[in-house]
Amino acid sequence: MFIYHEIERDPLLHVCITEPLRLGHAEVLSETPHGILVYDRPGKLLLLSATDVAAARNLLDGVERERPVNFILLCDAALAPAIERFELKNAMRCRQAAYLHGEPPAPDPRLAIEVPDDQAFSRILAAYDMDSPAELRRRRDAGELFFARTIDGADVGFAGLHPEGCFGLLEVFPEQRGRGYGAALEAHILRFCLNTGRIPYCQVEEDNQISFNLQRKMGLEISDKTMLMAWDEWGK
Repeated sequence: MFIYHEIERDPLLHVCITEPLRLGHAEVLSETPHGILVYDRPGKLLLLSATDVAAARNLLDGVERERPVNFILLCDAALAPAIERFELKNAMRCRQAAYLHGEPPAPDPRLAIEVPDDQAFSRILAAYDMDSPAELRRRRDAGELFFARTIDGADVGFAGLHPEGCFGLLEVFPEQRGRGYGAALEAHILRFCLNTGRIPYCQVEEDNQISFNLQRKMGLEISDKTMLMAWDEWGK
């Protein structure tokens, strides 16, 4: 039960808070009737929702300065003035999407999708720079990073979970695009999340219409509110 009732009023927007808490790898740092601040330990991530900037600043006043923070996710981009003191160098406006149907989509028989071997992992490292190599290795070792090949053995692309549990990392190699493989990779992630007792969710950059189209095609619901992700560097 939450003191901050906006979580119950808009569960889609707040799944980025409720899922890490439900899965046991996040903790509530502060909560009032006007907002909630959560720290996700694997992602070194602050998750913040509040009714206004003043309430957000009040919640952040209690953050321990020695606590490692890689980035901050605001459930409302209008709260951005509250995090100015962190002097984060990068920001991305996004919206939340979540798969709330409960039934996993069918696999694509054209693909074999597995945790990457060394050759596949090297190709992921060459193609993806929004997580560090060390973090990508952790995702592979946790069984939460996947590589797709055709049944004939041609490399297709990859996808996986971020440390806090949302899915992403989705990349189809240029030579394989236009064949529906992005949907197939995402379907695999949705099945993995559902089969391991998770609600699949992600954040989509606000101007990424291709990704929004994919999420709608896959049956995800998309929040109306614009969120803000801010960071200095991706996970180390």
